[in-house]
Amino acid sequence: MKKIFEIVVNPDDETGVDFNAFVDVPAHMKGFIAFGKNEPLHYSFNEEKRMVTGVLISAGTLIERFSKDLGQHWVLFSAETIDTINKKTSKKGQWSNLNLMHDADQVTKGAYMTERYTVSNSDPKKPDIPEAFAKQGINDGSLIGTYYIEDDKLWNDVKEGKFNGFSVEGWFEKQEIKQKVNMNKQKKSIWDLFKAEPKAKEKFASATTAEGVAVTYDGELAIGTALSVEADGVTIPAPEGEHQLTLEDGSVKIVILDAEGVVTEVADFEGASATDDEDMNSIREEVATAMTELAKEIHSRFDAVESENKTLKAENEALKNEFKAIKESDKFGSNPKVPAGKQGEKMTISEMVSKKQSK
Repeated sequence: MKKIFEIVVNPDDETGVDFNAFVDVPAHMKGFIAFGKNEPLHYSFNEEKRMVTGVLISAGTLIERFSKDLGQHWVLFSAETIDTINKKTSKKGQWSNLNLMHDADQVTKGAYMTERYTVSNSDPKKPDIPEAFAKQGINDGSLIGTYYIEDDKLWNDVKEGKFNGFSVEGWFEKQEIKQKVNMNKQKKSIWDLFKAEPKAKEKFASATTAEGVAVTYDGELAIGTALSVEADGVTIPAPEGEHQLTLEDGSVKIVILDAEGVVTEVADFEGASATDDEDMNSIREEVATAMTELAKEIHSRFDAVESENKTLKAENEALKNEFKAIKESDKFGSNPKVPAGKQGEKMTISEMVSKKQSK
């Protein structure tokens, strides 16, 4: 299982964001949106104002990273860390430090930030999550910003879709989110991180995975719905893959989620019915009865063979004794007795005739 680390920024050291970048695919996968439009786009623009608005940092979003020390792993920004980054970067006046595609050789002065704000549907002191961003699956505490673009080439690149979002860069520490380990289970999954009950808002529906993990979502469970879980007080997208969910009404669904926890496929779970269970029990009973009868027949045949073997053994022993007695007697077939002192003696024909005449 890949490890998960929370990004850590200290207000009193050199950690933090020093540049923002216009990129083709932002790491948090949240694109630009247009002013006055409700539907999310990969990128958009306001032709008259030459402005783009997008997610600077997405709270609780798992972002895949790689390093020589840690290998493949996940990182995420908490709402608290995002607030610290915003204050620290603002104090240093670095939000207008821009480059293209995180390339130090492509620093641009062709755009500057005009506004930024942290969104939240739970904190009345902060702006609500705009509908377009809500459909992109961002969470409370995410940071949104708007840039005015002066450079004509950069503006044309944005309009043509060469750049689709923002991506911050800087120096960060990482603090591993400890996974809860159940020593009674041999296999672990990413769901083991989220055993605590989430602090879901009342407007969100909830469901439970086959692993016993609570997930929340807004509206109906359908393609395009974003599912979330909570880990150590941070709400993040539900893990990618296929999952079995039991809904509040007791129905069971099978869903497939992408890397952002968004449903790409949903279907009813077709489990075994009561009739199927009864049929299966009947089959099991028939098989058990047949096996019992077969075992009896095998034992019966074995006893018959054993009895026949004993009879043959007795008859064989009798024949052996009889043969031994015949071998040791004077009956035909045994060795003829030779007079004492004559064993092995040979006689010529003349001696045999002379012996016969003498008699």
